Amino acid sequence: MRDRRWFRRGSLLLGWAVVLAGGAAFAADTYPEGCVSCHTNRQGEADFRLSNLLSQIGHPSVKRVKMVPRDCTRCHSTDPADGEPVFSQIIHEIHFDVPKINLYVTRFGGDCRNCHEMNVEEGEAQVKDGAKNW
Repeated sequence: MRDRRWFRRGSLLLGWAVVLAGGAAFAADTYPEGCVSCHTNRQGEADFRLSNLLSQIGHPSVKRVKMVPRDCTRCHSTDPADGEPVFSQIIHEIHFDVPKINLYVTRFGGDCRNCHEMNVEEGEAQVKDGAKNW
C-alpha cells in the first residue's frame, strides 16, 4: 500500500515537473508579427525599424510595403531562376552571419519561432507576417 502512494505522489510530481518545464512552449508569443514585432523603435535604443535600417544601406523606398515580409517578395523574388537570391536566403544570411557578434543570435537567441510559426494541421513552418510599423 505504501508503495502505491509513493508511486502516485511521484507520478503527480513528475507530471507537474513536465508541465512546468514545458510551460515555455505554451507561453504567449513575444513576436506575433515576426519582423515588425522585433524591428521597432525602442526608447533609449537604436531605431531598428526596417525602414530605417534599409535606408542606411541605400535600399530603395519601402513606402509601398504594407505587410512584412510578404510584400518584400514582390522585389526579392522567391524564384532562383532569375539569378537573385531567394528572400529566405537573404534573411537567414543577415540574421545568422557572424553569430558571435550578431545581435539576433546574441540578444534574441537566434530562435526560429521569432519569425516562424508551426502550422500543426499541415506540419509545416510558416513565416509570420505583420503590418508595417513605419
